[in-house]
Amino acid sequence: MGAVHADIELTNYGDVILEREGVRETDTIRRKTVRVLVDSGATVLCIPESLREELGLGTIGRRLVGIADGTVQERDLVGPVEVRFGNRNTVGNAVAMPDGGEILLGAVQMEEMDLLIDPLKQELIPNPASPERARLMAVGFTLHGPSGEE
Repeated sequence: MGAVHADIELTNYGDVILEREGVRETDTIRRKTVRVLVDSGATVLCIPESLREELGLGTIGRRLVGIADGTVQERDLVGPVEVRFGNRNTVGNAVAMPDGGEILLGAVQMEEMDLLIDPLKQELIPNPASPERARLMAVGFTLHGPSGEE
C-alpha cells in the first residue's frame, strides 16, 4: 500500500476554551488546515515546530520519541490541539518535531475519530460500521455492580 494523505484541520483548543468563556473572540481562534501523512504506525499526531508556534500550542511535557531511522529523541509534547476530519474531531496532544518532516496523523487520533485507511482507494475514511459519527470502544467495561449484579 502506498502513502495515504489527508487534509485535516488543527485548532488551538485553549483558544476554543477561552472563546467559550468570553475571553477570546471567535475570529481570533488559531487554526489551520494541513495535509498530513496518515501513519497508523505513529502513536500520536506529530507536527513541525513552526506549526506549533503558528497555532500557539504550549508545552505540556517532554517525551521520548522513536524516529523511523531508529534513533530516539526527546521532544516537546504540546497542546491542547483539536484535530478535525470531516464531521469528526478529537482533542489531545501532539509531538513537536523539527521543521522539514511531514505532519503525521497517528493511531491515537485515528482511533478516537473512528477513522480507517481504505487500502483500495488509499484514503482516510470514516469507519463504515459507524458512518454518521465516531464510535469509541470500551472493551472490558461492564455495566454490572461491584458484586456482578446489574
